[in-house]
Amino acid sequence: MTVHYQFQFYPTLLNEYHRYLKTPDDEAKQKLLNRINRIPETDPVILSKFKKGISFEEAVLKDKVSEINPDLILEARELLPHKYKTQQLVSFSHKNIRFYGYADVLGQGKVIDLKSTAKHRAGRHDYNFQNLYLYALQDFGFTEMEYIICDFEQVYVEKYNLDNYDFKPLLLEMEAFTEFLMENKSLIKDKKIMQKRPEDLFSF
Repeated sequence: MTVHYQFQFYPTLLNEYHRYLKTPDDEAKQKLLNRINRIPETDPVILSKFKKGISFEEAVLKDKVSEINPDLILEARELLPHKYKTQQLVSFSHKNIRFYGYADVLGQGKVIDLKSTAKHRAGRHDYNFQNLYLYALQDFGFTEMEYIICDFEQVYVEKYNLDNYDFKPLLLEMEAFTEFLMENKSLIKDKKIMQKRPEDLFSF
């Protein structure tokens, strides 16, 4: 009897899958499997990037002390809506997939993500699975996904509008990821990523 699965994906995992598709070698596959199985990152360069990103976000949203230029923090803060909520769970279902994640900022029809980077490149987030936050919230009056980006010298803004953003490639790639997981099922240790559907638990 065919066993059916329910999948649960979040943006950073799907972005890692996209990087693997661009360079499907053994190293990229291992990085993806590590992400799937939630193996802690040990690369000091990557950990430093994570730390800087968290520092920027907490300085803007929580007014925490940071080594980042306070003028840049103030500039980023002034770009936020007048009223907003932070770290809000966003989710939706697509076929047998539940997509979920935590949006940095929600307010006045915008979904906003705060990012830091060593070098800004325009259009970097054109294909980012965090854009699916907007897809999930379109029925609640949200019309724009916005990235506020700091390279520690300047603040940049990238905007994506509901009216002209095509979500289909992201949804199709998310479906393709389920096939990758099925093909590598024996290597998947995190059982939250893929689970047997309840009706199949007692099937023989």
